[in-house]
Amino acid sequence: MVDKSSVSEILNKHSLPLHGYCRFDALADNLLPCRALSRLESAFLPEQPKTVIAVLFPYRFDDMPGNLSRYARVPDYHTAAGGFLKKAAAGLSAAFPEYRFVPFIDSSPIPEVRAAALSGLGVVGDNGLLINPLYGSWVFIGNIVTDLDLKITDSEIKECSHCGACRKICPGGCAGGKTRKNCVSRITQIKGELTASQQALLLKSGMAWGCDICQDVCPLNQNALIAPHPCFGDKPFNPSLSFEDLNSLEGRAYGWRGAKTLERNLNLLQSLHDSTSDA
Repeated sequence: MVDKSSVSEILNKHSLPLHGYCRFDALADNLLPCRALSRLESAFLPEQPKTVIAVLFPYRFDDMPGNLSRYARVPDYHTAAGGFLKKAAAGLSAAFPEYRFVPFIDSSPIPEVRAAALSGLGVVGDNGLLINPLYGSWVFIGNIVTDLDLKITDSEIKECSHCGACRKICPGGCAGGKTRKNCVSRITQIKGELTASQQALLLKSGMAWGCDICQDVCPLNQNALIAPHPCFGDKPFNPSLSFEDLNSLEGRAYGWRGAKTLERNLNLLQSLHDSTSDA
């Protein structure tokens, strides 16, 4: 009989020590509608999966100021972390060929934060992020879904202390709310022309892509370790995006959006800089 220790040994060999387990049926009613859902359903027909393995990838290198969210200062995690996750899933499949192991990262039907919390990997913050006791919220989450039944007893989903720090500082008032409509990170990714209120929020944040302000003020992040996963290499990209960077977006977390949206954001920030300089 295959047990957790056998699975964990293989995950550790593939440089994935930050992992945990939860039951698939604890997530079945909360699966996210996306294209990857059909991949999940077809992989395990006619029966449902039994276990979800949640894996964390710390990504924080430093706290240098810049107009890029920290997650955008490392190579695109879909490829970098996803590659490690796929190799681990292949290793598990080779070790236990009678079972299936299907990896997902970001584009996933699995509610990642819920899966990680049920797996005992951290608490859920008011900003909706998982906060790990060692690495804080500076982590990407991946999952491996399997029909191997490890007889898991799920951890209780724990929440943060609700201190209110992120709710007070969020420019768009999104932390702790039910909508991300005014989330600065979301606004930096919107295509086309921004409304006046959206432009004001972007300018207030000073961000060209993403937003870390709710994470910066979180008390549970103040002593978070800086130890990025090896999949992200030894050195991050520059903390700020420049117009010159738009010529080469390959391998960047924001490359999928294309140069036009990024150029718009930089133009807005440049206009603020110019108006301030002229004052």
